[in-house]
Amino acid sequence: MLIQTRYPDTPALQALTRHDYDGFAASQLRERRQAGLPPFCYQVLVTAEHGQLERALQFLEVARRHAETCELAAEVQLHDPVPMSMVRIFNRERAQMLVEATSRPVLQRFVAEWVQTFADVGTEAKGVRWQLEIDPLRI
Repeated sequence: MLIQTRYPDTPALQALTRHDYDGFAASQLRERRQAGLPPFCYQVLVTAEHGQLERALQFLEVARRHAETCELAAEVQLHDPVPMSMVRIFNRERAQMLVEATSRPVLQRFVAEWVQTFADVGTEAKGVRWQLEIDPLRI
């Protein structure tokens, strides 16, 4: 295998050249713990799509306001809605909002209550397709 890089001294590449999986895994887990990333937190990604980006973002804003009224809202971190990195696909504009918690049961109970409020989003939901992804692979 040939690897071409501008950064040959990165810990990941150094571990690869030494065949040091255990060292690599330990360093990655340390970094993820410090950054508060999985597996040390639990995430749900809400994505919304519409013909107009503003409508997808508006839906997520209203959903966020509903989330703030949920019983466990203080136990989760609600990130602001943002356009997805690849915004437009098949004439649909896409946006996303990340929700994080340090406890999976708390996140599950929060999401169960929160999703029930989506029916109250109203006109902002007209024509918006949305989905939840538990433990998203990509953000």
